[in-house]
Amino acid sequence: MKAYLYLEDGDIIEGEHFGYAGPASGEVVFSTGMTGYTESLTDPSFAGQILIFTYPLIGNYGVPKPVKQAPHLMQNFESERIWVRGVVVASHTEKPSHYQSHQTFAEWLKQEKIPGISGVDTRALTHKIREKGCLRGKILLKKQETNVFDVDLRTVVKETSLPQVVEYKAEKEKANGKTLALIDCGVIHGLLRQLLAHGYDIVRVPWGKDPLEVAKKLHKKLDGVVVSNGPGDPKDCGPTIENIRKVLAVKMPFLGICLGHQLLALAIGADTYKLPYGHRGLNQPCQEIDTKRAFLTSQNHGYAVDRNTIPKDFEEWFINLNDQTNEGIRSLKGKVWSVQFHPEGFPGPFDSEWIFDLLK
Repeated sequence: MKAYLYLEDGDIIEGEHFGYAGPASGEVVFSTGMTGYTESLTDPSFAGQILIFTYPLIGNYGVPKPVKQAPHLMQNFESERIWVRGVVVASHTEKPSHYQSHQTFAEWLKQEKIPGISGVDTRALTHKIREKGCLRGKILLKKQETNVFDVDLRTVVKETSLPQVVEYKAEKEKANGKTLALIDCGVIHGLLRQLLAHGYDIVRVPWGKDPLEVAKKLHKKLDGVVVSNGPGDPKDCGPTIENIRKVLAVKMPFLGICLGHQLLALAIGADTYKLPYGHRGLNQPCQEIDTKRAFLTSQNHGYAVDRNTIPKDFEEWFINLNDQTNEGIRSLKGKVWSVQFHPEGFPGPFDSEWIFDLLK
């Protein structure tokens, strides 16, 4: 069956349908990872987007059976469902080979009601996005006239955040005695797993709730606050920005990851802006400014912090070596840090995992 990817610049790309037989619309973005397609598709930061995989072979190791580690915490996926709205590949493997394979890539997409299109020159399509920036698009199963691309990403954080508070305990042999509030803006479960592996007990708080008030109601003493990754424009997260200011006012240790980095920047008076095509991949090189050490990082974001607007009581911590954009800030007066990349780095390198120990 034929499928068609319509782009807002007027291009129509023809391919073969696989996965769910239905339409999809979203912002068309690309990821450069050679592995980790199951993690990418279940990453809430991709909510509302049609994802192009630049690697030519997708699905070759299949999809594993989902394993839960705790309530609302997956052991082998980054969330409990697929968040992308559609998938674009050059070729998908129909007969995977891996001892953990439970189903094919196409079967998984069909089960999750996500349409896919294969047989696409993803290299050429990626070049187009790098030149023109991210485009809105639609996947359709038949040719038709369309000039409407109704992509609204203003509520994606609300959609991806859990609506209730959930508590997690670190394993006894790893516990460090500290409790962190994690503000869930669409957290990838790898971040939760790494915080628990570093010995922290976690109180997972919905994106719009004040973590200090939540801890008070639970009679918990917080030792720090972490704000997670998530999808969309950080400027649409007003309640979280206000709650970050409350945390900073009581001088509690703070760590922002990805979207959490952008939200910290907005909370302290800096500005953010949309990148032309974002950073989405497993090998983004970042440099710590004072030590000049370089780290390979895993990233997935479409916005960045304007390095020229960082206030005087903060300093730039990391920069991206590809385009010199800001990748981290830290306070000159207290235990406040944030990074644009993912220190948990799964899938990908673990070069910067030490950042989690700063809160100890």
